[in-house]
Amino acid sequence: MFSSMQKRNTCAIVAFATAAVLCLSLRASGQQGDAKSPYPPSSVIARINWDWTTLKTAAPGSDLWPVTWANDGSIFTAFGDGGGFGGTDRDGRVAAGFARIDGPPEKFTGINVNGGKDAAHPASFPKKGKVGGILAVGDRIYGWLNTQNNRWPEVDQALIWSDDGGATWKQSDWVFSKGNGNLKPSTFLNFGKGYTGVPPPLEGYVYFYGQRQGVLNEFYMGRAPREKVTDRASYEFVSSIEKGAPRWTSDVGKARPIFADTRPNHDTATVVYVAALKRYLLSTFHDGPGELSIFDSANPWGPWTTVAYEEHWGQMSHDGEGLTCSFPTKWMSDDGLTMWCVFAVYGGSAKEGINGHDRFNLVKATLELKR
Repeated sequence: MFSSMQKRNTCAIVAFATAAVLCLSLRASGQQGDAKSPYPPSSVIARINWDWTTLKTAAPGSDLWPVTWANDGSIFTAFGDGGGFGGTDRDGRVAAGFARIDGPPEKFTGINVNGGKDAAHPASFPKKGKVGGILAVGDRIYGWLNTQNNRWPEVDQALIWSDDGGATWKQSDWVFSKGNGNLKPSTFLNFGKGYTGVPPPLEGYVYFYGQRQGVLNEFYMGRAPREKVTDRASYEFVSSIEKGAPRWTSDVGKARPIFADTRPNHDTATVVYVAALKRYLLSTFHDGPGELSIFDSANPWGPWTTVAYEEHWGQMSHDGEGLTCSFPTKWMSDDGLTMWCVFAVYGGSAKEGINGHDRFNLVKATLELKR
């Protein structure tokens, strides 16, 4: 599923003997340098500002870090190819682990729940498996699992779920099968705590996104009834958008993209609802750690407009991989303008600029609205 699982505007950087990095706020406009977004500028959000002086890192050697706001009040997350919080690339290393994050963003605490260094419970996926998207629905937590049953991207995608806060996991006996052109879900649409705050028109369903294998510039959208997420036969997919509303089909072969770019995108895009603004934010990396794009829409299926389309986000660039950029709803301000980004990047240019390579990263962001 994720190539990283196989391991692989301007701010001033002042290097001290301690290798500390201090940055001024970084402004991201709709277009940067020669990068051209496939969508027009947002009519609501003027820009997103990144305050790199707030950057916090943890768990060196572990990547991915998708997040969801669990019903118990914690932020629940998953990590790959490392020991998680308190571990390293070798110390406590598992293929996939799960953790909880407690406290405010300025002073958070990360605790390994399943797998990783000193975890409360043994790893359910110690040798194979990568989790790209997770979602808390009531007291249940779901995840999309790259089963790693072959070489990426020729892998099957399964659904996993936990009913005990991530201590143990079950796996579906069905998969979204590997094969060129096959659609494979990889991430969920997140709302509030335990899946609260879903707007009335969307209630009753859980929504997810994914790509077709080998088609890296498009995202597709699906849904399942909230009480039947483990039932593959209940799944539907967007087949078209008519007069701003989606048409749904149970035939995955008839699914049509709800997002298309002129460049490849990593399959671990994240989508979150900012309730105060009544906007959905879609965040995705093209390839490298500096190539972050953020789009917004009044609907989770679009049409999309551009908030940021970066080439050198965090003074990183193309070499390596941008993996995930998530905005936990727990850490959003009441007005929706201040939020915190949990992100993972990997590779050569990820070691430049802010140096976020292969670890848990957290940075504060603020949105400026158009007047």
